[in-house]
Formats: sequence, structure tokens, C-alpha cells
Amino acid sequence: MFLATTADQRFWKTEEPILFLGEWCKLYDQKHIWSKLESEVLPYHWDDREQLYQDYKYLDELNERYLKLLTKLLNELHQVDRSVRYWRILIGYWLLHSIPILYDRYLSICNASRSGRVTNTWIMPYAPGQMTPRDFSHFVNLFVSDQYNQYLYSEIIRLSKLLPFEELRTGFTPSVTVKSPRKNLLRRIARTALRAYAKDFPFRLNDIVFVASGFDVPNLTRLEIDLRQWPSLMAPNIETPQTEINQTMRQRLVLDEGRNEFEMLLDKFLPEQLPSAYAESYQEMHNRSLDAFPRKPKLIVTGTGYAQNEGFKFWSAHQVENGAKLAVLQHGGHYGSGLWSATEDFEIKISDRFYTWGWQDDRSEKTVPAPAPNLIKFARAPKPDPQGRLLWVQNSMPRYSYFMYSIPAGPQMLEYLSDQHRFLEMLEPRVRDLLLLRLYPSDYGWSEANRWQDIDPALCQDRGREALRSQMRRSRLLISTNNSTTFLETLAANFPTVIFWNPRHWELRPSAQDHFDELRRVGILHDTPEAAAAQVNAIYEDVVSWWQGPEIQRVRDRFCRQFARTGQNWLNEWRKELVAQVR
Repeated sequence: MFLATTADQRFWKTEEPILFLGEWCKLYDQKHIWSKLESEVLPYHWDDREQLYQDYKYLDELNERYLKLLTKLLNELHQVDRSVRYWRILIGYWLLHSIPILYDRYLSICNASRSGRVTNTWIMPYAPGQMTPRDFSHFVNLFVSDQYNQYLYSEIIRLSKLLPFEELRTGFTPSVTVKSPRKNLLRRIARTALRAYAKDFPFRLNDIVFVASGFDVPNLTRLEIDLRQWPSLMAPNIETPQTEINQTMRQRLVLDEGRNEFEMLLDKFLPEQLPSAYAESYQEMHNRSLDAFPRKPKLIVTGTGYAQNEGFKFWSAHQVENGAKLAVLQHGGHYGSGLWSATEDFEIKISDRFYTWGWQDDRSEKTVPAPAPNLIKFARAPKPDPQGRLLWVQNSMPRYSYFMYSIPAGPQMLEYLSDQHRFLEMLEPRVRDLLLLRLYPSDYGWSEANRWQDIDPALCQDRGREALRSQMRRSRLLISTNNSTTFLETLAANFPTVIFWNPRHWELRPSAQDHFDELRRVGILHDTPEAAAAQVNAIYEDVVSWWQGPEIQRVRDRFCRQFARTGQNWLNEWRKELVAQVR
């Protein structure tokens, strides 16, 4: 059979039976094409969740090995002497994604090879540097795209020679541009004014510097005034320059660490895929970042700056190297509860202090419970409308696996969608009429709006662009469907909530199990869509009375103290904690 590796149909040989590498190849909006083909889909290697967990542990160890090697090579390349921690802050988040992404694609090709059914496939030749990202934001746009994944599969097949292949020269020059989010005029003006303030006003003299901390502007302003600082409001934005890839420079990044076939592939891929911000543009980014950010902070406080803010990464890595402390704040759900989470591990490793939303990790003294900045505003959230809608909140994940944490991986998103369909089917007609389906803002090619339109044309859908709190004002109940942030926001707001997810895809760590079992016991959390639908059918007429029951409230309070802590005294708590860190 002919192997198709992505949804890019230029690489499908439709006159032969097709073996699809995975469900990511079959875009729903192209069903009219692939449904007519003689085809099969290979099973996904990480449907074995125990194997996925074991691979997570292997990749964690692998990441550490390659980080140490890259530290040595990048120090030599840039003629500096930086620590492993410096390079972890700067390149670690890219490495944390890049290695698992490549490993997932490699395992898929191994799976195809072991099947013994592939007679041929088409790959495309790529020039060196043709698909090298500029920075992490560019990389994010790449790894969710069919073009970039076609590149990965092509290069793995070419280098490993695991499958018979032919080079297909289409005349197509692959490129994926960074998509800038659209903003209205007033928002653009506000952001421009805030950036001007960030560049020129004396907050640059602050001892404690907040960058993407999770506090909203009013609460951050209150906190900084209480700390007797100039409010910072917004961090500088350092754009990564467009730089021509220097192959001579990259040839100096010689990796020879591979102990098996995959690792030998990794030795070839990492020097090629290292974003240009950390290679060709390193010195320029370093200088511009240090010039834009405060010069001598004592404490840097962030929730997400370590991810896509390249200027922050260069600056904070430099400041930590020179003695500043780095405090990282939990910024969403799944932390402290998921069985494994590479990003949680990473954030704890780069920080001097890691502030959680209530939980503590016995494995690290760095974890400190504190009021959750992202949830404080939800403590003032509106009360439920007894006559309002049932707000059904969806999640979405990329079609191609992209990270290591206990959620549905890659094509397992289809099982998540199947669970949502089963939930809908079990609702009584009157309940179904009250639903408002809030879709995740990013679709990743799953065409969820069209899927739901085909399932139930009468279902009321929302594209997820309105603020959640605004929709809560018009709702009597929120239905959450995954272990992430939404249900923590509503529990912190004491807003009626029913949760369901498949525990096979959302594995919990033992230390969290009892707390979630309590949610199950009182009917908040359910393991099947049928059980969740039965609960909604039973309570929808008088949700408030059910939610205000003393046992529900006791369980909610206890759970929030562990995973969604806020508190009326949050301002004093944060002031005392941060002041203690700079003494």
C-alpha cells in the first residue's frame, strides 16, 4: 500500500490503495475526497498509555542529556560561559517540545515499517534551513501545520531508510508564517500606549519585575502600588529578526550523543532545527533584550514569559546568571493533578520559587502555595442565572502530538469528540435546547464547528471569542470536559459546574486522587459522558439548589484550597511573600 503521512494531498497516490499514517491525514472538510479512496489507517502507537508514560520518562532523561551537550556547544559557538540553567531558560522550552515531537513522528514511521504493508511513499527534498524556525512562536506555528510535519516525516524516512520512498519534486517551496492575532483598533492603540510606557517610564528601576505573571491589569496595579513600585503593566516586545541561516555556523554544532537509531536522528535534526534566535541572531537578541528590560532586578516574576516571549528569555536568563531570583507562577490547570507534565517539571527546574494554586510537591521544596493570580478575578464572577443556558465548554488539541503531559495525544482527540457526541445524545430534548456549545478558539484542522453542524444543525454554537465570565452571566450551569483551567475558574467563582472526562486520557497523580474522588462522590466530576448527562438531566431545572447544598459546598471549598486557591486577603499574602524574597 502507498503510505500517506499528512493531510497534504499532493503526497497522496490516489490510484493505489492508501495506508494513512494516522487520523491526522483525514481532514473532516476533505471527507468527500478520502472517503472514496480504498484506504486504511495505522493504529496510533501512543494508544498504549502506559507506553506513553514510559516514553515521557525516557524523553525527560534524554532532554537533560542533550541540554547539557548543547550548553557546551552553544557556549563555544557564541564564545560565552553560561550555565546549564541559563541555556535551560533560553532554549529549554523549545527543546522540551522539539524532542518529543520528533520522537512521536519517528515512532509512527517505525510503526508503518513494522506493519510490512508499505510498498512506497513520496517525500520531498528540503534545502538546509528551509524549515528552520526563527523562534519559539514561529516553531509553534510550524509544528501544528501539515507542511512542517511533511518535512519531519520526509526527513525521518530519508535518513532512517525504514521505508521505500521516491522524492517528489513539486516545485513547492514550503513556508509557514507566524499568524498575528487580529485585534480591534482600540486594543491595538492600548497595547501601543502600554508598550511605550513599558519602554520609557521608571518601572525599569523596580526591584521586583512582573512579566506575563497572570495578574490582570487592575490587580497587578494594586499589588505593585502596595509594593511601592511603579506599575509595569506590559513587558517590552522584542521581535526576532529575519536572519539568513548560516550553515557554516551550524556545522560547528556537532552532536554525537546518539545511543540508538532515534538519538542518531536527533543528532542530525537539532542543529538544523535550532531556532535562529539562539544561533544567528543570538548576540542581537541578547543586546536588544538587555537594553529594553530593567537593568538590575532582584526578583523576576512570571507565569508564561518563559514560553513565547523571546526578549524575556534572553533577559531573565542573563539576570538569573547574575544573581537575580526567578519566580514562576502556575498559570493554568492540570498542574499538581496530572500524572505527568513536562511543562510543570520544566517550570520548577528553571525557578527559584514556583508558586502553585494551593498544592505542594514533596519532590521539590520550590513549590509554594499562593493565591492564584488567574483566579482572583473569578472570585468576583457573576452569579448563575437560574433561567440561563447550559454553557458547554469544549477543548481542542493539535492533530499531531506536540507535548508530553497526561491529556489525549494527537489523534486521540477524536475519542474526546466522540465522548462529547455521546454526552449530547444522552441529554433530554429540553436540556439539549438549553445548550450553548463554546468551542475552543483554535480548531487545529478538526473542523469542529462543521462536525457539530452535521450532527445537530439546531445546536447553538459559539466560537469561544467572548470572555467566559460574560457568558457565565447568562448561564445557570457550566459543563467542563477536560482537566485544564476552566473548571478551576468556575469552582473558584463558586459557579455551578459539572465535569466529565475519560480517565484513560486524563490520568491523575496519586496525591491528587482523593480530592478528585470527592468531586466524583458529590456528582461534580464524572468518568463517562452518560453519567454526566444523567446528572445534568437531573439538576437542570434547579441548579442553584443543588449547588448550594452543604456537602457540595464543603467539597468545593476543600478542593479549591488545594487546586484553586484565592482568598480575600490575597494582596497582603502576595506582598509579604514577594518582599521576603528581595530582602
